[in-house]
Amino acid sequence: MHLSFKRIIPNVLTSLRLAAVPFTLYYILCDELTVAFCLFVFAAITDYVDGNLARRWHVETKFGRIFDPLADKALLMGAYIALTYTGHIPEWLMYLIVGRDVLILSGALLVYLFNLPVRLSPFFISKVNTFFQLLLVTIVLVSDFSFYEVLSHEAYQQLMWALLYLTALTTVLSGVEYVFYFMRKNLRVLLRRG
Repeated sequence: MHLSFKRIIPNVLTSLRLAAVPFTLYYILCDELTVAFCLFVFAAITDYVDGNLARRWHVETKFGRIFDPLADKALLMGAYIALTYTGHIPEWLMYLIVGRDVLILSGALLVYLFNLPVRLSPFFISKVNTFFQLLLVTIVLVSDFSFYEVLSHEAYQQLMWALLYLTALTTVLSGVEYVFYFMRKNLRVLLRRG
């Protein structure tokens, strides 16, 4: 396959994922969770495929480095905001997740603005947190499916509370880890420059 074509495919998949975000959020807000679930799964598949293709073909691009995480954040944060608005997820969890992401984005902005020598990349706990965030959104979105009635209401509630608290715990832990890492790596540099 021609190199220029290989460069385009992951970027097209990222663009499709980004384009799916407003539709996914629209269907969540309309309480059409089955359609929202299908779009959410489509977005997750494109995320998996575009990342693997870019790495396998060694065609990571500037577009991909910027828009791949942007599409992921837009989808996940948007889903949490929409699911909170529709009453499926408690407000405190949405504020916790959005607050952590704002904190991390602020750190990344400082690294960029002050040309600091450290790159912010995901830690293990952040990957665990992303897993729980995705799982919680997925469980909420599939609650519309009739096959989901195999769980009793009580079992569903217990599952939801367990996922809520695991998501909250890993959100806090990953936020704290980013703050300490940023301070340890950059505080001395900032003080020397100041």
